[in-house]
Amino acid sequence: MAVPVLTIGGVDYAEKCLELKPSVNGLNADGSGRDIQTGVMLRTKIADKLKFDVSMDRLYESEAAALSRALKTAFYTATVLNPETGQSVTKEFYTDTVPFGVQRYDKYEKRTYYDGMTFSMTEK
Repeated sequence: MAVPVLTIGGVDYAEKCLELKPSVNGLNADGSGRDIQTGVMLRTKIADKLKFDVSMDRLYESEAAALSRALKTAFYTATVLNPETGQSVTKEFYTDTVPFGVQRYDKYEKRTYYDGMTFSMTEK
């Protein structure tokens, strides 16, 4: 049985990940779509690309900042569990938007943290 994996830029985030929702997006060539004369679907499929919607557990300020820096690069390397094969794969991904979630302060630990950081990782 395969265990979910989430490593980004060499840092293991699996323990901090609340949800990891995989999907496979088909990439179509220009000209694909519905023929407006006949209604027939025309499709030239180029590739399938993995996409993961990620929801993180509580991240302390330094953890959230490090993850944000990794995600802000044009492309980054991540290791995930491929849902189609059940095997871990390392691929290049990109992320466009990173909502940090709710910023909170733990007065007992005297630390700022973020609840609910979410982002999508799309294969290059």
